[in-house]
Amino acid sequence: MKEGSSELRVGIFVTLTLIVGGILVFVIGGQSSLFATHKSYETVFESVDGLRSGSPVRVAGIEAGSVDRVEFGSDGQVHVYIQVREDASAFVREGTTASIGSKGLLGDQLIDLTVGQGDALDEGAVIPTQERSLLTSFLGDTGSQAEGIVHSIDRITTGLANTLDDPTVQQDLRDIVHNLNLITAMVHENDGTIRRLLTDPEMADSVQGALTSLRDTSSELNRTMASVRRIVGEVERGDGSAHELIYGDQLSTVLGNAATAVGEIGTILRDIRTGDNNAHELLYGEEAGGLISNLNAMSADLRAIVADVRAGRGTIG
Repeated sequence: MKEGSSELRVGIFVTLTLIVGGILVFVIGGQSSLFATHKSYETVFESVDGLRSGSPVRVAGIEAGSVDRVEFGSDGQVHVYIQVREDASAFVREGTTASIGSKGLLGDQLIDLTVGQGDALDEGAVIPTQERSLLTSFLGDTGSQAEGIVHSIDRITTGLANTLDDPTVQQDLRDIVHNLNLITAMVHENDGTIRRLLTDPEMADSVQGALTSLRDTSSELNRTMASVRRIVGEVERGDGSAHELIYGDQLSTVLGNAATAVGEIGTILRDIRTGDNNAHELLYGEEAGGLISNLNAMSADLRAIVADVRAGRGTIG
């Protein structure tokens, strides 16, 4: 019985030892520089954006230390004390700057140190800082814009929901859907123009042909109007007869001559109608009837002579 109890205690001890050893291996494996020599430096920020004790420190992008502690200073700024491995501290020189970065887009915050070009900084030196990286600024601005977009969408959806809750709007929507159903049924069931336009290839070809003809007619009309504009422009700018007639001095002369001619014709007609002359006697006198009769007789004789000639009668025929 005692031998079994001893074996049980030994088994428990071995198991606990293995568990503790595994934990130590895991911790030490995650902190490969746990027993390395470090140098301490200080940086000062206005805001650390969630940086905390234990956050990584990178030199030229390579993890080379960690944040020792983060404290508020009497100057109102945040003082960050960091530990850098001695082998990496050789790159912490004059000209080195510190900035707050992150692991990936949404990872934890960390300290990024650039490689300086001057002499190595002494332990405890204050490393100058710079503004947030462009990526961090971009993420911050993007987050603010995303919040604004979400707020706008929420406001729009709230307004839309309130509108849809209105019984009048709901009835209007039902009426619209009902009318659309009626129109769709009419198009589907009736053999009308709309249905044939949608289903009959010949109708579609006819419509296409009409549209093509309309386009050609429009093109011809455009060309005609262009020709008219060109002719009008030539008349306005040219030195031909049309330009001279419209814009020159000849137009007034022509109009004056036409007015004079019309006046003279009116005078002649008035004299014929009212005057004592041969023309008046010829048109209005007693001899006018005999003259017209003689002309009619002469016309009849001429028709008879022409008829005989065509028939081959008489001396000429």
